[in-house]
Parts: sequence; C-alpha cells; structure tokens
Amino acid sequence: MSFSSMAVERDKDRCNLVAIVDSSPHPRSSLNPDLISLEELGAKYCCPVYSSIDDLLADDAVASMMDGAIICTPHSTHYKIGRQFLEYGTKRKSRSTDGMPLHILMEKPMTTCVEEAKSLHVLTTEYERRGDGIFLVNHSANYREQAKVAQDMVASEKLGRIRLITATFASPLTWLFDEPANKGWNEPDGSGKMLGNGFGWGQASHMLAWIYHVSGVTPIRVYCQMTHSEVTGADVSHSATITCDDGVVFSLSGTSLLPGYEHSKPPVGKRVGIEMYGAEGTLIYGGDDQDPTSGCLQLRTNNTSDAGQVEITERKDLGFLFENTETSGLGPESLLEFVSVCEGGKPYVGASSAVGLKAVQTIEAMYRSNASGKAE
Repeated sequence: MSFSSMAVERDKDRCNLVAIVDSSPHPRSSLNPDLISLEELGAKYCCPVYSSIDDLLADDAVASMMDGAIICTPHSTHYKIGRQFLEYGTKRKSRSTDGMPLHILMEKPMTTCVEEAKSLHVLTTEYERRGDGIFLVNHSANYREQAKVAQDMVASEKLGRIRLITATFASPLTWLFDEPANKGWNEPDGSGKMLGNGFGWGQASHMLAWIYHVSGVTPIRVYCQMTHSEVTGADVSHSATITCDDGVVFSLSGTSLLPGYEHSKPPVGKRVGIEMYGAEGTLIYGGDDQDPTSGCLQLRTNNTSDAGQVEITERKDLGFLFENTETSGLGPESLLEFVSVCEGGKPYVGASSAVGLKAVQTIEAMYRSNASGKAE
C-alpha cells in the first residue's frame, strides 16, 4: 500500500478508502520488512480487499462508488492496470448522461515500455476528451508551487526561444542500487519489454518530467553513456545529450553515487541543478531537496533600458523544493490535487500522459544508446 493511499485514508474529512487490491495475500518488500497481509490491511482500513483488478471491477456495488483510483504497483504493470481502469471508467460513464467520472493517479514512471506509454497516452487523451475522467502521473515535484511558477516564467516568453537546457541530479542511493535483494530496482522485469534497470528508470523520470512540464520541449534523439554497479549490474550514473524540437539541446547527467542516506539523522538530500538558457534570458533552479533554504527560482534577463545590466528576479519566498517524499500528513501536492479533482475541482495537471510519455521515451532511448554506442 503506497504512502499516497495511506494519506488518503488519513484525510477522512474528504476521502473514503473503498477498496484495496494486491495480487499477493501477503505483500513483501526488501525495503520494508514490516508489511502486513492483505487481510490485515482490509481490517485496518475497514474496506474490502481483492486479489485482482478484475475482481474489484466485477463487484459493481464497490466499483460504482469509486471517484478515483491510485495505481501504485510495479512499473511494468502500470499499462495493463491503467487500461483496465480506463475501460471501466468509460463504460461506467456511458451508462447515463450524468454518469460519474473515474479519475486516475498513476505512479511514475508511467510505463517502462515506449509502445505501452504511447498506447496509454492515446487512450487517456480520448478518455479526457470524452469527459470520462482525468489522468495524472505522480511526478510529485511537478505539482509543487515552484514548478507552477517556473512554467509561468517560461510561458511569459521572458526567456525568449529556449536554446539550451542543462540538468544534474544526484541521489544518495548506493544502498538501494548495490543491494542484490532489491531486484525490482536493479533488474529488468523479465517481460522482454523493459531495457535495463537502475537509476534511469528509478530516478531520472523525476528530472525529465519536471523539465518537459516546465519547458514544453519534446525529445527527438538521445545519446547516452552509463556506468553500472559492480554488485548488481544496475545503472548508477548517466550522461546524456538529448536533442529536442525547435533545435533545443538538453544536457542531462545523474547519479546514485552521492554519499549518504535520505532517512539518516540528519538526512542527506538529493542535489538538483537546472538551467534553461533562452535567447532573452535564463531560468535557474537548484538546491538540496532536504534544505528549502539551499536555493530558489531565479530568472535572469537583460535590462533593455540599461545596456549591459542584468535584471534578476528571485523567488526566495518559495525556497527550494523538489520531490515530496514525506510519509506523514495528508500526502504530497500531487495527491492533494488528485483528491481535489475527485471532489469536482478544476485540475492542475502537473504531469499529464504526454509528459509521462516523453519521460519514458527518453529513458528507453538512454538505455538503447548506451547499448548501441549511437544516438537513438
């Protein structure tokens, strides 16, 4: 059961957890040895439990009550489960002119297969067009106020035409990718559709989704080199050059080799650095995601009234925040947005299926390029 699902249960004034689905009667994880059984989950949260999505959707008395579904399963299962909920939502909505929509929040990455991501994007686009519901991907950094303001800065055209994007992302995750027991993080899923596994699928999607959401650029071609764990074979660092539409060059680097541990005392944060260079100005955003005072959004433009001078706009009031991994309270902004949508509110789509698709396309191309030695 995900942090998001538990947060929904804690928000009792707005939410009612109506069902839990897990294919295992006793879920297990190398990262959390204290998981309880499916039966115990049902008793704890006072709701029915099911061993499959088919069983849930066949129980119309329960399924008909759902305003939304959170898909927090292994990456490779996202497409199948997402499609099941989309088909059910369309069927349910079509029963009457005032049929209830079904909204979906899917964990990131959207899929680990480009063809599945393309199909899901087509399905969700039609789903939303018909008014069957809203589809959101849980890239939590995209729903932060900083991402909204950064997107507005780009949309204001104060940067002018974007020419270059640089991004670095370093995480203290050697403990995760060097541990053989963490097979879901370190090995392809066995479907034959997933290319590689490690920091690329596990972490790069955070940065890519933020960049694509804020800038609006679309990847076309990728050249990438990776290094790998000597213990598990998982990729632990990468450096990529991503050619995007409109001639934008995007330089991306990332690694799990930052020393430390996120949950130590004091915690060691992830290091983020983003710069977008346009013909008229530059957007800068970076810092330590455990220290809001470590950075802020900055927009630098030429002062047209005073040649040679730079006009700097800083949003120190917002500080630096990226992913939201807090397990307490009512959950990350992405979940709060999802709950608001389920209540009938107007959505802020921090990560649409289009953004999810771009992230999947880029990561898969990074793995292909590393294997081929060529741009993909």
